[in-house]
Amino acid sequence: MNYDVIIIGSGVTGAGIARELSKYKLKIAVLDKASELPSGASRANSSMIHGGFDDKPGTMKSKFCVPGNKLWHKLTQELDIDFNPCGSYVCAFNDDEIKHLELLLEQGKTNGAPGVEIISGDKLREKEPNVSKEIVAALWSPEAGIINNFEAVNALIENARLNNADLFLETLATGLLFDEKNNIRGVTTNIGEFFAPVVINAGGVHSGEISKWAGDESFKIIPTKGEYLLLDRTTKGFINSFLFSCPSKAGKGITVLQTAEGNLMSGPTATEQEDPEDRATTPEGLAEVLKGARRLVPDFPVKLNITTFAGVRANTESGDFEIKVLKTPRGFVNVAGIKSPGFTSSPAIAEYVADLLKEELADRIKLIPNKKFIPERRNIPRFLYLSMEERKKLAEKDPAYAQIVCRCETVTEGQVLEAIRRGAKTVTAVKMMTRAGTGRCQGGFCCPRVAEILSRELNIPLDEITRHGGESKLLAGKTKEFLLKGAE
Repeated sequence: MNYDVIIIGSGVTGAGIARELSKYKLKIAVLDKASELPSGASRANSSMIHGGFDDKPGTMKSKFCVPGNKLWHKLTQELDIDFNPCGSYVCAFNDDEIKHLELLLEQGKTNGAPGVEIISGDKLREKEPNVSKEIVAALWSPEAGIINNFEAVNALIENARLNNADLFLETLATGLLFDEKNNIRGVTTNIGEFFAPVVINAGGVHSGEISKWAGDESFKIIPTKGEYLLLDRTTKGFINSFLFSCPSKAGKGITVLQTAEGNLMSGPTATEQEDPEDRATTPEGLAEVLKGARRLVPDFPVKLNITTFAGVRANTESGDFEIKVLKTPRGFVNVAGIKSPGFTSSPAIAEYVADLLKEELADRIKLIPNKKFIPERRNIPRFLYLSMEERKKLAEKDPAYAQIVCRCETVTEGQVLEAIRRGAKTVTAVKMMTRAGTGRCQGGFCCPRVAEILSRELNIPLDEITRHGGESKLLAGKTKEFLLKGAE
């Protein structure tokens, strides 16, 4: 398996780098241990495209956030990603917090964040009548927005693959390969060796460990869990933008937002932990989320909660991104510690990484423009949002679009089939690509049907279908076999 570049990790950072590098005549391999995308922090986050006011000027975060925001406004059009440019508010409850808004305002102006301004609490309530009456002022950022993070990651990697990048799922990187001069030669994995003169570490919460393989221990990743509450889409319109509390040393605090699909959501907490894979929600964490949500929105309708989840973000001791080309071994690039505003910054980070390869690794890789690069990608039709006339035309063209699989999100068999054509092999992969299973019943109705379609289309037994790969099988076997075994 010989390539020009190997990218470890296919979260929004790795996928974005793959898409950016596919603009050049390169053989690119993207390795991810997950069975579907997105995984890790790119799956479980606030889906926020930040305005760029929160990051201290001079940091890498401040360098990439505003350019990343601008690029997402373009990318969501090119790659057909669901995006709501709703703006955001940072809310102040007292004079001390108003002073902090003034600091954020100056930072925003320094960072080039357009349109940021401080407004009164009354003006905020004209736009968001359900917010607390105790809010006295807010920082308004008109260029902020909410993205469908599932679509975003899949769109980036699909477009990279369209331009000849290769994606390897269920592929766990286990170490690095070096040549006789101790330069990068490739990556070892659970499925074999991959060879390339350049390896890019976009491993998220595992990026510190991967960096150590190259001998670099200049930073430490501190896994930090964030827990969330997600409410039913019947809450659409309860809040129309993104609400922050004033940030603290622990982070941006509990937020309340409407997702790109219309769900009300609140979170995250910020709990440091040792285990980078611990994504369990806790009574204490969820109680903290609810308390923070009700501070911003006193009538937060928690009774309409349909699920809880947690993500683990890759904090660093410095609090900043760790992006650099190592002097030794030659060919190793760290793109590590990418936490908030990492999702926002990712397309700008991708451009920066491409520039680093040109400037610092020209002896190992040549970036020749790919004149056949295709910048566009079309999403699977969002049947839920189509008019009846549009639905009728789609169903006439393909009868599978007349068969509803997921009632909560109005997902059709046609959408499930298209997800499978695009590479979905698990129930969760179909969920990421179509939203089947994200509604009120959380897959209680559609999961068996999705599993049946996967079994039929992939030509594998139903009891081999998994929720998210590995041993996460949905069925333990046939009932008759269990009864017979019990009778024996």
